[in-house]
Amino acid sequence: MNNSIYEKGLAVVLIIVIIIMALLGIKISGKEKEVFFADYSNTNEENKEQSEKDEYIFVDIDGAVFNPGVYKLIAGSRVIDAINLAGGLKEKAFTQNLNKARKLVDGEKIYIYLEGDEEAESLHPNNLINLNTASVDVLMSLPGIGEVYANRIIDYRNKKQFTSIEEIKNIEGIGDKTFEKLKELITVN
Repeated sequence: MNNSIYEKGLAVVLIIVIIIMALLGIKISGKEKEVFFADYSNTNEENKEQSEKDEYIFVDIDGAVFNPGVYKLIAGSRVIDAINLAGGLKEKAFTQNLNKARKLVDGEKIYIYLEGDEEAESLHPNNLINLNTASVDVLMSLPGIGEVYANRIIDYRNKKQFTSIEEIKNIEGIGDKTFEKLKELITVN
């Protein structure tokens, strides 16, 4: 048997395997990336020790940003930090009611509207969500509020309008812990 034929066949098989692996790598890397991590690398030892002690939060940012997704940030980060990690605002982003300096809450959903969106026009100043007027979808953007709780909030306000944000604790299943996450994100006016 001729060794050169064997070597050529082996080379062809190897090339095919490399092509298949490359295609799989491209296909895998092309999948949507949902979680992004902020790089808070520190240069000196004291800062490295501090960053290991820091708590992290996860925030979902969507809408008029270039790279919507879930981002990991250091607790105490601000809305502008999430916007920057998401690649910045698109040209027609509606930010009149967006408080970019507000501290983020773990599990928070930030939706940045485009100019002309119907929902953008009904937002409260500072991007607070009004318990008396928000839709189910808008209520569900609050941390810890899913469809069931959003519907309970709407059922409650259909019987009696909220007069204070503390009243949200009257909703079955929403207690002090959830209220602490919500109190800086909601309004009743």
